Amino acid sequence: MTRAPKGTREDGAALVELALILSFIMVLTFGVIEFGNAWSNKLKVETAARAGARVGSSLGSNRLADYNILQNVKAAIADVGVSSVNYVTVYKVTDANGAIPAGCSGSSPSSQSGSCNVYTGTQLANLTQADFTGTTSCGSTAPDRWWCPTTRQDVQHLGTDYVGVWIKANTSSITGFFGRLIGMDSEAVMRIEPA
Repeated sequence: MTRAPKGTREDGAALVELALILSFIMVLTFGVIEFGNAWSNKLKVETAARAGARVGSSLGSNRLADYNILQNVKAAIADVGVSSVNYVTVYKVTDANGAIPAGCSGSSPSSQSGSCNVYTGTQLANLTQADFTGTTSCGSTAPDRWWCPTTRQDVQHLGTDYVGVWIKANTSSITGFFGRLIGMDSEAVMRIEPA
């Protein structure tokens, strides 16, 4: 039996080591790219939630408060893409901790009477001011009829309400190495400014 020359065996070991190191470096590189992209988009979703809550806080019981909240969310999330938004919920905060009411968030939230208005990503992209019917109250088909802006308390001595904005969105993976979509959500709560 003949043995391979010593240099040939070392070359084979070096190739195996190189393959192991390169695979580790590729996973690390893809992880950094995906984490950076997800982190950046998460910050943009947080900014959009704060922008919406800020508008809701300043408009208080204005009939078009939700319409303007949605317009600000849409503008703030443009870099991520409006098509990435699954839901936007505008909700009344009743607890001191600012928790979103049950059923108003999660994988399939729905509007709750007196608590929240849930808008889909399609509504965010397509609703117009004309959809928000009614002048002093919400029309029976208005998308914000569940927690009508005109019922929001903005009188200081009566105790103003707090308005929250919750956004659920997905961002596409850049490399596809860790999956196709990355889910994220964010919320912001602000006190309605007294009239």
